[in-house]
Amino acid sequence: MKNLFIISILFFALCSYGQISSEQNPGEFVVYAEHTDSLHKIHYQLGRHEPKDYTFEINLSGQWEKIKRNPQNNEKFVHVSAPIYLRIRHDETDNYYFLNSYYDADMFSFPDLPSDNLQIITGRYAFYIYDIDKQTLSNELIPGLNQYEGEDAISGLYSGLTLFDNEKFLLGNVQGFGVFCFDISNTAKPVELKQHHTKDQNDGQFYAFFYPKVHKSFDIILAQTDVSSVSPNINRLYKKMGTIKYLAKDIQLSTDSTKQPIYTNKGDDLLLRSGRFNLRINLIDGTIL
Repeated sequence: MKNLFIISILFFALCSYGQISSEQNPGEFVVYAEHTDSLHKIHYQLGRHEPKDYTFEINLSGQWEKIKRNPQNNEKFVHVSAPIYLRIRHDETDNYYFLNSYYDADMFSFPDLPSDNLQIITGRYAFYIYDIDKQTLSNELIPGLNQYEGEDAISGLYSGLTLFDNEKFLLGNVQGFGVFCFDISNTAKPVELKQHHTKDQNDGQFYAFFYPKVHKSFDIILAQTDVSSVSPNINRLYKKMGTIKYLAKDIQLSTDSTKQPIYTNKGDDLLLRSGRFNLRINLIDGTIL
């Protein structure tokens, strides 16, 4: 019986890994943004747990800590930082999800994407995916994570979220990084595809993404932003995506030890090897030779 209990715990942990589990009502919940899905009768609220007698500060170990306020301090108190939660109300049931964030609650929103099953929750630098059918919420997804280092507070801003291939992929644009692409076929555990490019600056050229299949074969996705949708206030922050397409499907490519395609840059081209043949992907025209 003890072994069965341990196996059950491990199974639950594996199933929930990569997604956020619901919690009890944290109390003293202050709403900053909300959205109603009338089709599914779901009400979303984004807010913070703001207890009047406590503050939240980072301790010497780098962890957030809840600290009791001095009751003799009569100064007007405003929470600078506090834990951010997503509340989802459906069928008269409330579920709370801690978003592992304490800042910028006023920058969260619920963009309107053409999907009957997915609700995207966007923050300043990260977003989350809620699957309505499965009732799962992904962990925070930070575009370009481990692929580039932001230079300032603006470079990590993203926009232009767009679904592709029957909601199998989610793409968008990061100001200092360019186009990103997530495989969201498993909405509870999205995986970001590595970006391949020939220019450091996004001026509307194509970016390439290699979606792995079996036996070293890949689907090649090309995507570019709509340069006419640039923000009037922030350079290279494009609000819309341009062309997104499959350049090739089930094509075998030579790979390295990390199972990524081997390629070299030559001007505006990516040079790859497929068996005995050389391939050339032009990221200006979006063609393959």
